[in-house]
Amino acid sequence: AGTDVTLKLDNGSSITIKAGDTVGTVTVPAPSDDVFIDKSTQTVKITDATGGNFEKLEVAGNGATTMINDTIDKVDVVLTATNSVGEGGNIVYTASLVDKNGASVTNITNPLTVTLDNGQTITIGVNQSSGSVTTVAPNDVYTGDQTVTTAIKGVTGGEHFENLVPGTDKVTTTVTDTSGTADTTTVTLTAPSAVNEGGQITYTATLSNKAGTDVTLKLDNGSSITIKAGDTVGSVTVPAPSDDVFIDKSTQTVKITDATGGNFEKLEVAGNGATTTINDTIDKVDVVLTATNSVGEGGNIVYTANLVDKNGAPVTNITNPLTVTLDNGQTITIGVNQSSGSVSVVAPNDVYKGDQTVTTAIKGVTGGEHFENLVPGTDKVTTTVTDTPGTADTTTVTLTAPSAVNEGGQITYTATLSNKAGTDVTLKLDNGSSITIKAGDTVGTVTVPAPSDDVFIDKSTQTVKITDATGGNFEKLEVAGNG
Repeated sequence: AGTDVTLKLDNGSSITIKAGDTVGTVTVPAPSDDVFIDKSTQTVKITDATGGNFEKLEVAGNGATTMINDTIDKVDVVLTATNSVGEGGNIVYTASLVDKNGASVTNITNPLTVTLDNGQTITIGVNQSSGSVTTVAPNDVYTGDQTVTTAIKGVTGGEHFENLVPGTDKVTTTVTDTSGTADTTTVTLTAPSAVNEGGQITYTATLSNKAGTDVTLKLDNGSSITIKAGDTVGSVTVPAPSDDVFIDKSTQTVKITDATGGNFEKLEVAGNGATTTINDTIDKVDVVLTATNSVGEGGNIVYTANLVDKNGAPVTNITNPLTVTLDNGQTITIGVNQSSGSVSVVAPNDVYKGDQTVTTAIKGVTGGEHFENLVPGTDKVTTTVTDTPGTADTTTVTLTAPSAVNEGGQITYTATLSNKAGTDVTLKLDNGSSITIKAGDTVGTVTVPAPSDDVFIDKSTQTVKITDATGGNFEKLEVAGNG
């Protein structure tokens, strides 16, 4: 430069190039740092050039262009809330935009939507640094002050911010209890409508609101139910009435007698308790007959009828007396509060050699209407009756025949025992014939021709006698009569 050169720039600055120099400079601030995405270019041009003593001084080029880079600045979305409010009052939630220094940031782009975890939304409009929403404080069922806690769930619409960060801190409002009518919480007891005897009954207690603290419920069956804080349901399981063999279908009602805890303003028991039908399960009871195993002739045979369950254990009759009829005509009574009954009969003193047996069975049972399934036993019982030494018992056999027959006709001789034959009996007659009486019978016969018909007068009598009698298994067999 021959003399000082002064250059005016379109950004309002100027540069001086001293005489004798070729270069001059000026320094200006770049566009200020902000929180928005605004990377850009800036071109500055010379608008006037004077001095230098040049014959002709011209501006070359189209100015100087500089890229202005963004620096990433964070903006927090901070949530605040009313500190304290009475039940039914208003809680105000405010979402504010603040920079790293805690200073307010104005939203200059598009509206921001801040969603809270209670479902409400806050809008921070254009040219605003905050927004608010109001909600009604709950009028709860609990005693004393309660708290309501809320947080930011998410933010939308902040695409033009360099780094928009939703706050993670929760805000808490104290909701003070208001005097007046207490809010009622109810507890209801339920149970299955029906269970089988010997099973289980589960009683369930349900609150109309969550328990603030543990709730303890006492039942009139001696049980208790605890509903834990934060829950609405609790239960207890108890045995149903025990399984038995009698017809006793019934209902069982259980009620809540006392309810404490829960931190409720007012806790009431709803309903009339829980009613369950106890169904009968059909259990069989057998009537089992036993008898003396062995007894001598003329001794006592004891017959006993026992009540036993499916496991063979004795069952006590708690209803009315049972009558067990035997096929020998005897009866046995099983009284109330007894599990068996007996009857004695005299063993027969029979006419046969050796031991004999007596077999008896149950014919029927009456009085068992209250049992679920009373089954008379079908097994027969047998007693051995042993032969006793001493005088033998006599069985007689008698021979009879028609008082008269015509000559040339037939004569039938009939032998009759005074007792049934134990084995076949063989009788020899003095006319050379024989008669067999089969085992179990008392009569046998034989038919022989009468004397032959002739032309002479010879009416006569004929007497036939038993000459030998064997068999029958009798202690003593004798021929009676004179043939």
